[in-house]
Amino acid sequence: MKETPDYILFAQHGWADTEAAIAEMAQTLATPQTLVITPNLGWWKTWWRIKPLIKQVEGIATEIIAKYPQTPIRIIGYSLGGLIWVELLKQHPEWWSQVESFVLVASPIGGVDLARNFTFLGMGVGIAGAMLENRRQMAESIAKVIPTLVIAGDIGGGTDGAVTLDETKVPGANFFYLPTLSHPTLKNHPAVAEVIRDFWQNPVIIDG
Repeated sequence: MKETPDYILFAQHGWADTEAAIAEMAQTLATPQTLVITPNLGWWKTWWRIKPLIKQVEGIATEIIAKYPQTPIRIIGYSLGGLIWVELLKQHPEWWSQVESFVLVASPIGGVDLARNFTFLGMGVGIAGAMLENRRQMAESIAKVIPTLVIAGDIGGGTDGAVTLDETKVPGANFFYLPTLSHPTLKNHPAVAEVIRDFWQNPVIIDG
């Protein structure tokens, strides 16, 4: 790789997972000059609390961005990984001018109702409390400044089997759904990569 990358690609895996699958997709999207960053948060740690996960990714991102302060950034967040990056971008508006696109894949921005199965008396158990939270307003404010794409799956009934289409939607973001693709499949399916590649050709902000 040349000394300065053409762009930095952050790709973050989701709940009950490691970086392997999303890293594979990120590499298919990257050029030989791209700096690909795919933090492994640890399978077990994704069951606990979101704040330590955010802190872990923040530390990595801060170090990389400080090293390449003029290099464009592209972000892909799958499921919980998307929630982590929404929180990070909210905390670091100074990064926004460097981010040329933000892609949320199967990410329950509006809160995932399925997480209620992992709660007790209204209290979040492990990561469930974070998954129930509605971050739509937060994501909408980001989408007004950073070209944002939401990708969702639909295996029938408006859901990918874990997250509904409505739970993924962000006002002001581009939206694309892929029929027949389930939640786990979306993390590294070639059709998802193709949609991202097309979006990168023309990353636009939707008015309103």
